[in-house]
Amino acid sequence: MEILYPVTIILIAGAAELGNRIGLRFHVARTQNADVGTLAGAALGLLALLIAFSFSMAESRYDLRRSMVLEEANAIGSTANFALMLPESAQQPILSLLRDYTAVRITLGVPYDPSKQEQDIARSLDLQSRLWQQAVAVTAVNPQSLPAYRFVASLNEMNNIHERRLTALRNHVPGAVMFMLKGTAMVAMGFTGFNAGVVGARRHLTTLIMALTVALLIMLIVDLDRPYRGLIQVPVQALVDTAQSIPK
Repeated sequence: MEILYPVTIILIAGAAELGNRIGLRFHVARTQNADVGTLAGAALGLLALLIAFSFSMAESRYDLRRSMVLEEANAIGSTANFALMLPESAQQPILSLLRDYTAVRITLGVPYDPSKQEQDIARSLDLQSRLWQQAVAVTAVNPQSLPAYRFVASLNEMNNIHERRLTALRNHVPGAVMFMLKGTAMVAMGFTGFNAGVVGARRHLTTLIMALTVALLIMLIVDLDRPYRGLIQVPVQALVDTAQSIPK
């Protein structure tokens, strides 16, 4: 991500500057520039459409990741509450495992590192397996216990959310869409610079400002689409609060 920011800005700003320099070589009267201006306007309109479409996709994925954190926090909290209804001999081992599980889920994917994420997933599955062993032991003692039934149901929901959260983390805006967005931005800014050059305008500063704005909008979309790699983070305060609320 540290490299992607400056590379995106350089490519888009460079396309605008290149277009301007080429346009200056084909300088003609403003009245003869209608076709070029129309082409530049059409390219900018297409760019605006792609930005809106990509932003909508990235925002929906970001909102899903945020909601999954809240759902997981609620599921873990409910499981801990139902564990308090179990026999005292089973409570502390289960609550200890839930505290460890919550700690792993808080740092899932943070900071971004594929190997760490795989370790966190493996650790989560191991803790889930140990929790299920506790659940099996409790239900074996009293299969008709209503508290045990509720605990098992809550634990099952917690495990299901694990996979849904992983799917949300891995679900990104398709690479082809992002490639098309950046390519369209370069083409649109290139035509904008070319249009300015054809009419004899050397608008280096204004063109640069516009290029920077477009590049920043694209990077905002990338940040929303790929949390934990840039400036925008998915808040995990709900999991932190849950971890603090689990009795010790």
